[in-house]
Amino acid sequence: MSQSSPGPRVSTEDVAHLARLARLALTDDELEGFSGQLGAILDHVSRIQAVDVTDVEATDNPLRVVNVTRPDTIVPSLTQEQALAEAPRAADGRFEVPQILGESQ
Repeated sequence: MSQSSPGPRVSTEDVAHLARLARLALTDDELEGFSGQLGAILDHVSRIQAVDVTDVEATDNPLRVVNVTRPDTIVPSLTQEQALAEAPRAADGRFEVPQILGESQ
């Protein structure tokens, strides 16, 4: 694969505009550094976009994993009264627990 020539350079004004939109305060050195980094990223993306993938099958997971689940079935379980029978405290058909938030220490 041949190296393509770098695309248009991202100007420091472009980076400054993006920084203002993101509410970032950048120094002149940071603007210059990010300008080069963003230019390199955009160049790399353009090279990836140039790859011909017309005969490549799309994949969402190359491992072909299947989620194995059991069917939902209704089975006998405790009634509300049975579940609350052994609770230390119950009120209005619910477990009663001590309040821990909002208490003064």
